[in-house]
Amino acid sequence: MELVLLPLIRFALGALSLITRRATRHVFVLGLAIDAVLLFRISLLVLEQGPIEVTLGGWPSHLGIGFIADAIGLPIAALIWALGVAVALYAWSQELRPYFYVLLHFLIGAALAMVFTKDLFNAYAVLELLTLSSFLLVGYERKPRQIWASLRYLILCSLGMSLFLLGVAVAYYHTGTLSVPTLAAHVAADPSASWIPLAAALLVGGVAVKAGIFLFSLWLPAAHARAMPVVSALLSGVVIKMGVVELFRLSEVFPLDLTFTILGAATGLLGILYAIQTSDAKRLLAFSTLAQIGYLLIGFGAGATAARIGALDYAVAHGLFKALLFLAVGQAAQCVGSSDIRALTLKRTSIPTAARVAIGVGMLGIVGIPPFAGFAAKAVLESGVHSILVHAMVLVMSIGTAASFAKLLPLLPARAGAPCNATAKFAYAWLGGAIVLFMPISAAVIPRSILAADWEWPAYVEAALVIGLGYGLYRLIRKHPFRLPTAIFRLEEGTLLVIAGVLLVFGLLKLT
Repeated sequence: MELVLLPLIRFALGALSLITRRATRHVFVLGLAIDAVLLFRISLLVLEQGPIEVTLGGWPSHLGIGFIADAIGLPIAALIWALGVAVALYAWSQELRPYFYVLLHFLIGAALAMVFTKDLFNAYAVLELLTLSSFLLVGYERKPRQIWASLRYLILCSLGMSLFLLGVAVAYYHTGTLSVPTLAAHVAADPSASWIPLAAALLVGGVAVKAGIFLFSLWLPAAHARAMPVVSALLSGVVIKMGVVELFRLSEVFPLDLTFTILGAATGLLGILYAIQTSDAKRLLAFSTLAQIGYLLIGFGAGATAARIGALDYAVAHGLFKALLFLAVGQAAQCVGSSDIRALTLKRTSIPTAARVAIGVGMLGIVGIPPFAGFAAKAVLESGVHSILVHAMVLVMSIGTAASFAKLLPLLPARAGAPCNATAKFAYAWLGGAIVLFMPISAAVIPRSILAADWEWPAYVEAALVIGLGYGLYRLIRKHPFRLPTAIFRLEEGTLLVIAGVLLVFGLLKLT
């Protein structure tokens, strides 16, 4: 019953926030406390009994709306809660209208429903609610560029959800079920059925729009760069992860290993190229989000247990350090009046010291310095990648990540900067502490035989090599800047690329 209560209580508290206008922040904190109790209770039950399944209304599991608490959903649910705490701390001293907190409740409630859902139509309904909440949050400040970025996000995500719904219809027509486990049994019983590539392409292509995959999610740079810092942190740390969770569940139904590997490599490499060439700090973070999703897809596509566990572990790590970076860089941009890296560098003493320290911790996490979160999770992921070619692509992506974030090195605190409010400091400390302590935290949930990759010397040698080559690449590119096409981020081209991406996925599935 706790699985159902988690999202329902959040939706109820969202409605309550409209009534108790002067206590909206306290209601949000109450929601976090309730979430913590329910998640702790669910985690104990899963440890004792294994995965817990609930079907609403007394219907059979293959017909009713089903939820499942398992090793896929629980880590992401914990991430959602942790980022909710960080957002509450960061926004505590800000004067935000009640409907902002209403939208936060709805977004978190939908996300909690999404990580535990096990049927396709429920996933569709929850993703639509996430789209609506995110759309309104991106345009919360009603600035023209925010409004246009939010509309582009809404249009492309609506297209994606239409494709996903078509995939749901195809799967239901041929199997008579929307339950993911039952659907997996149908596919396993007749893997050569002609409907499988079509259904899988529509489902994967539709949800990929939400998941930060390069061909599909070209709304992402503008939405992340224009939104408020707390909204950008939630978009990258929570909303995109919902698409990732659904892709992970679809990978247990359809033969997507080759598809995910190719999409992961393309997403990682293209995201890195755009991150390296941009001179805007918030767009750098947005493009690096695309690149980091490449790691997750490669982990899902590798097929090995260690790679898949590592991909989930990296999804949590990415949520932590990217949320920290968006909050800190967002505060820096507000203090300076610009997110241009050159302007931030020239006026770095105007940036609070706490924000600059937070940027440093986030950078150490994302580039994979031992023993920070990025290193710990990526070492596990790579231990399950046995293809030399794929491993080389991961290495190139890591070097590119180090090169792109080297541009932020001048922001690190060499001397004291402006003061920072206490609650923002607590938010930075909360996320930064989780990044620093990520390895021992992971040890509590990941089997020791798989986590052993974190202690093997090749992982440390690779981390040092990545940092050195990344900094060298940064010095080289700084003297020889280059430009990349920007027309693909327009709405018309983005729409065509989504359709092209679905056709690409269909073709790859036909080859499998």
